[in-house]
Amino acid sequence: MERDIWQTDAHSFSEEDTTPYYLPSTFSPWHDSRDNFFGNNEPDPTHSSPQIPPPVSAPPLPSTDVVEERRLPTGINRNGKRPSLPRRASDFTPVTVPQSRQARESLMLRPALDHGVTEVVITAGDSDSGPRPDSPPPKRGVQRRTRFKEMLSHSLSTKMLNKAKPSSPVSNNYESIRDDAIPPSMDRDTEHYSMSPVNMAHQPADHIHDTEAYGESLEHLAQKYERPPLDCASRRDVYVRHRSWTYIILTVLSVYSTFLSGLWFVVSIYQPRYGRGISSSEGWKMAPSTATLLCTLLAKTIELSFVTVFVALLGQMITRRAFVRKKKGEGVTLAEMTMRNWIIQPGSLLTYWQGIPYAALSLLGLLTLTATTCSIFYTTASDAMVSPKLKFGSWETRELDGLVRATYANPYYIKKTCTTPIDKTLDPYNSGPSCLDVQYSGQSYHNLLTFMSEWQAIHQSRNLTTNGMGERPTGKHNLFDNTTMVSSWIEQEFSQPQTAFAEHNRIINNVTLAMPHPGVYMAATDPRNDILQPDDLAGVGEYSIRASVVSPVVNVNCVAMSRDELAPLVYTSWPNARTNMTDVPGQYTGAEDWFNDVPPPADNEWLNRTAVDDIFKWGPKHHRRPPVFQLFPIDFNMITNTTVALSDAMYILSKSGLVDDFSLCELRSWVTPKCSTRFDVSGISGSHMRAHCEDPSDADSYAAGSGNSDRRNAAEPAVDWRNVADQWRLSMDLNGGTQNANASNARIMANLVLRRPALDPLLPSMAEALAVLASSTLVSSGLGSTYRMEWAYKGLENLTDAEGSGQVGGAGAYEPFRASMRTQQYASSHTSTWQGGVFYPVLGAVFLVNVAGLFYLAFFFRAGLVTDYTEPRNLFAVAVNSPPSRALAGSCGHGPDQAEMALPWRVSYSPAANHYYFEHPASDDDSDGAEKTRDRRGTYQSEASGSDLLEHGHYGNSYKRLSKSRTWL
Repeated sequence: MERDIWQTDAHSFSEEDTTPYYLPSTFSPWHDSRDNFFGNNEPDPTHSSPQIPPPVSAPPLPSTDVVEERRLPTGINRNGKRPSLPRRASDFTPVTVPQSRQARESLMLRPALDHGVTEVVITAGDSDSGPRPDSPPPKRGVQRRTRFKEMLSHSLSTKMLNKAKPSSPVSNNYESIRDDAIPPSMDRDTEHYSMSPVNMAHQPADHIHDTEAYGESLEHLAQKYERPPLDCASRRDVYVRHRSWTYIILTVLSVYSTFLSGLWFVVSIYQPRYGRGISSSEGWKMAPSTATLLCTLLAKTIELSFVTVFVALLGQMITRRAFVRKKKGEGVTLAEMTMRNWIIQPGSLLTYWQGIPYAALSLLGLLTLTATTCSIFYTTASDAMVSPKLKFGSWETRELDGLVRATYANPYYIKKTCTTPIDKTLDPYNSGPSCLDVQYSGQSYHNLLTFMSEWQAIHQSRNLTTNGMGERPTGKHNLFDNTTMVSSWIEQEFSQPQTAFAEHNRIINNVTLAMPHPGVYMAATDPRNDILQPDDLAGVGEYSIRASVVSPVVNVNCVAMSRDELAPLVYTSWPNARTNMTDVPGQYTGAEDWFNDVPPPADNEWLNRTAVDDIFKWGPKHHRRPPVFQLFPIDFNMITNTTVALSDAMYILSKSGLVDDFSLCELRSWVTPKCSTRFDVSGISGSHMRAHCEDPSDADSYAAGSGNSDRRNAAEPAVDWRNVADQWRLSMDLNGGTQNANASNARIMANLVLRRPALDPLLPSMAEALAVLASSTLVSSGLGSTYRMEWAYKGLENLTDAEGSGQVGGAGAYEPFRASMRTQQYASSHTSTWQGGVFYPVLGAVFLVNVAGLFYLAFFFRAGLVTDYTEPRNLFAVAVNSPPSRALAGSCGHGPDQAEMALPWRVSYSPAANHYYFEHPASDDDSDGAEKTRDRRGTYQSEASGSDLLEHGHYGNSYKRLSKSRTWL
């Protein structure tokens, strides 16, 4: 009945307007143009277009194994020519179609009697001229036979070919495929689709399919490739609306990634310091390890959200490009589809590099490579540029407050602050002095031994020092057993014995030692100044202070004097002196009350004149009285005098057995504005404090940077220091020469007396050793003392303690001083310059790409997203329901070759079937409107899908809008 219908429709057109038309398979890619159906055209085995059945008398194509040479079908000459075929009626009546496209479409789209699409039955091979009366009724379904099986057979190796099965006329001319390596069990659930024409007798399934074969027969494989997916109607539109969870989540991730990546970039530039916010301090502070972990975690979320958003937008751009049909040959390539793998799996850039040359050179490819690089190194960049790490800040000037309780060298305050459990209850008068004696002796001897150890190394190595004082070792002192105080030699212009000898014709050893102000330590550790200590920074923090404060100094001036020159100052040489004989022959000492014979202080009483009055500044000219000693010390002994009325100095008289002269030394102390105190604290290397003095470029010295009105005042010796020194000399019995004690400290000092007017490059001088020995008194005198040249609390009686006018009572008073500081805190910063040059572009690029992505989501996707066909699940669903293509012929086993990575593909839509599928874009249209593309060999392959034969589907508008849209990248 159906045959009659087709025949009736075909004869309804006039002959001059009609030519025989053979309906192609709707979704089959193996077609030639109608011009190749007849004439002397050569048969192309690569094209499987429907062929005109040969005459009945023509023998079938022999079934033979193809090894090296492929036999030509009967009727084809060796030169490849086929004789012209007579145009005669075939076994089926050809449909005569009008030449106009509208007439052809009305014919093709006309519904059948019992279903929506007219079923056309086309048979090929040897058959009778008419239908057999005993044949079963026609079988529904679009079943066609093409040259696909023959093409596939010729493309296979001989190992996969098996003997032909004469199961039916359909399979007589084709060979089955066998593979003994695949077990028969794999064929259990294989679907079987008969390739027999509907007008043939139905053959049993076991006759059509060899159950012992490895899998599906060639008939089944060819039939599956030719079946149009009319049952694959899309359940949803290709558009993803704004109110969908996909769009909402993508927008949230984009906002999150943009905000945090921008914050990360700004933080890396601004490099904030977190102070106690990230420290080991008590309270609601964040531990450094927690801060680093949190920063790394947030950076990882930025990286993940960035990759998620970028991959999604990349899929949107590639998918939309696949829909565009404005230009022929446009579409997306497999190389572009693999760009998402660059970001998700960066290693694919090395393992699957074939598509990189085709995709990386485009704007979108360069952007994807940039995003890939940024995603690889973003966490590393965050750790280098944003993660909190200890770092020094820049130098800054600020005011620090130090607690002041006494004047410099206040003996009362020093005695009260000596730490001892023996209080005045147990020892009302000597608890403090005895504590100081132990403290002075321990610290002083420790300082001297440290100083001598440095000189020992010089002496043994014969590493000569220069004559300049600045190159010679200085004294050191341990403050609170955790801070090393390093002194400095100042007023070096007076420390050259050669210069003094040329002026006074005697050996003079004059040195001045400056110590850093110990009160800077107290101010730095005071919570009032809020300086992070190493313990607050996990024990590894550091900071540096350059304090503009005064520095305590001690001056030791030793002058060589003969016995006669010294006689006016020794009581035993005075007339009418009351003396006693000592155990040493020829030595006399004064009586026990000899000091009563010394004239008391008076306005016009300056005692005896000496030859060194101008050197020591004695007499009425200087209003200073000289010292008086009880006796002449013997060799390697020394005696002291700290009882000169209204004096500010301590005197030591020493006799060395190496020279004939005696050495008279004067010790005085004051504070100088020529220095700054430099305090460097480190949780790893410890704390160091040193006096940086007499540097014209030092802007932090008290004279240059304090800003106080007394910075220009001349230094005046501290009168109270003599009392401190008196307690100090008692602690070490420096006056042991009065009893000829032959003390070790006296012998050491006597051996260091200069024997010529020059400093010994291998030994310290006596004045240097005495200054180092007395440096402990500078530290004790400076603790809790003022940071200024003058005492600023004279009129404040409520702050004055009853024990002394220079002692501040009770809690004391905070005194500000200027300081340059460089502290180490946890900061979001890089530690090396090269890190900024490498990782700033990474952080900046991620932020810019995120901004562009958010802008793209907000303004360019107004209609919503589209289904991402670069997603593996979506790609597989569309690809498996798409017709095969000769463009990828031979790639089903190992995948596409490098050249095939550059072939364009686009998404097409069958409106009637509501079906989306991939197709290779056509490069030209033929006369019938069939779309064709050129393959790699330069021949045209028909890509007509038959979708233009179907009516519009449910989502035609979406496809129209996408196919006519424009792409930006």
